[in-house]
Amino acid sequence: MKARRNKKVSKKQSVVAASTGHIAIILMALFCVVILNILATSSTNHLMKTIGEHERTLARLENDCRREETRWEEMKTPEKIDDALKRHGLQMSPPRPEQIVHMTAQGKPYPGQISVARAKKRAAMNIASVSIPRRTHKSRR
Repeated sequence: MKARRNKKVSKKQSVVAASTGHIAIILMALFCVVILNILATSSTNHLMKTIGEHERTLARLENDCRREETRWEEMKTPEKIDDALKRHGLQMSPPRPEQIVHMTAQGKPYPGQISVARAKKRAAMNIASVSIPRRTHKSRR
């Protein structure tokens, strides 16, 4: 059997190998940082594009909402309401102040309103004007 010999590695070779290893590790770390930076930039660009699309959609919807609110406000003018009532064959007019009754939270009218006094007066007149038919001998059969 042969006797094993100790291989001597020169110091110069071990220093070069260690330095090469350190440089390789640094290059790999730098490569990883560059790849992560590219991925983050891509993700950020995608998010910015999505946010821009959503902002444009929101602006369009806000414009639509403002346009519809304006249309609704125009429809609530007295002239437009009268036109719509005539178009549907309804003969109505806006309530006069003496027709408006303000109510409490309990559902009772506030006291001292002209409209309530006039309504009570009309109701009393209607009750007094209703006549009850009398029965005669002929109607009993």
